[in-house]
Amino acid sequence: MQINIESPSNLRRKLTIELEPAEITRELDRTYNELRRSVQLRGFRPGHAPRNLLERFFGDQVRGDVIQKLIKEYTDKALEEHSLKPVVQPEIVTEASDLKNAQLKFSATFDLKPEFEVKDYQGLKVPRPTVTVSDEEVQAALERLRERHATLKKIEDREVVADGDFIVVTLEAFHDGQPVPDTKLEDRVVRVAPNEPAHGLDEVLRGARVGEEVRRTRSYPEDYVEKDVAGKTVEWRATVKNIYQRLLPNLDDEFAKDQGEFQTLDELRAAIRKDLEARAEQEADAHARQGLLDLIIERNPIEVPESLVLREQRALEAEMANALEAAGMAHEAARESAAQNPDEMRKRAEKRALSGLIVDAISQQEGIAISDDQLAERVAALVTQTSGRQRERVAEFYRDEHNRELLRQIMRRDATLDYLLKNASREEPQEAAAGAATPNPSESEQPS
Repeated sequence: MQINIESPSNLRRKLTIELEPAEITRELDRTYNELRRSVQLRGFRPGHAPRNLLERFFGDQVRGDVIQKLIKEYTDKALEEHSLKPVVQPEIVTEASDLKNAQLKFSATFDLKPEFEVKDYQGLKVPRPTVTVSDEEVQAALERLRERHATLKKIEDREVVADGDFIVVTLEAFHDGQPVPDTKLEDRVVRVAPNEPAHGLDEVLRGARVGEEVRRTRSYPEDYVEKDVAGKTVEWRATVKNIYQRLLPNLDDEFAKDQGEFQTLDELRAAIRKDLEARAEQEADAHARQGLLDLIIERNPIEVPESLVLREQRALEAEMANALEAAGMAHEAARESAAQNPDEMRKRAEKRALSGLIVDAISQQEGIAISDDQLAERVAALVTQTSGRQRERVAEFYRDEHNRELLRQIMRRDATLDYLLKNASREEPQEAAAGAATPNPSESEQPS
């Protein structure tokens, strides 16, 4: 193996690797020998198929598999020999691959993880959180709980849709007489209210009569979030099948008993208040942890590898797209919307990448680690929180060692942030002035 190392920048490295013919031939021979033992060709005893027939029938597949295996094997070997630790997986470019003539040359480009020591992270000051929960907040939470236990009753004496109704409807958008992709809803239960459903469909559905198709047009601006209808005037065609009203349960002791181990509504209110206070304390602690991290970052400027920033940017865009899709946006529209502000997303990605590097370095300096038992306990908790097929998918996900190590990293970072908060001095808000850890909410970005 011949290796040439280039350093385009302080952290970037490019390895150009060319294999010796003997190294390629050895791996080809090994792969064909394994293949000979596992396949059976007509006219030949198992394990006795000639090499030329194997090459004829399986040559392309074997060469592809061998190239992938050799690239990974010799990239790892080159990195180990030269003590190089990529911060993300190297980008591989095959420059020459002719295995018939025993030739393979490729490059691996990557960024190194910066080596540094974090300083000035001990004895920081953080404002003591003031956690209060108002009666109005408790009542609002109680109302949300009440709404979740509402039932729907079919309306028999009215056939025209009005605000506040829940309806079963089939609808679809048409443009120039043709269906618009990803706009069809069939037998979907929706609530009709101002701005519900989205895209102005409340104006389409309000006043519709059960069993009769209603057709109404709406125009959308060029920059509309749903790309399939952006810049178009479309005709929505909808047929309402049934109208329902929502019935809310009474807020009384019987309702409280239905929620678990409560005998009275006052007991339920007290439990809700306690839960809201716990959440408020968690949010206050998260705010304080981010403040501490922002202050440490300010005191420890380091260079962030470009490939790490790009990875975080892709992750942030995927997270946003998934959230938009979960909220009802079409798949492609969600992806496009998430990528609309690359500059802002890059800024957030740089912050998150930097935060991760800083926290990981503190973890190492303080000897903070997550044991195998702690990891197994967390995995078990994540699995048991789900059921059915979802439980099977979660269990399968964490059987993968890479995914388990990612979870370990998240747990170690959380433990490190908790360590920083525990060792910070808490002061009353008015006392924690110039040196206090108070983040800018618009810039806060804890490591993923």
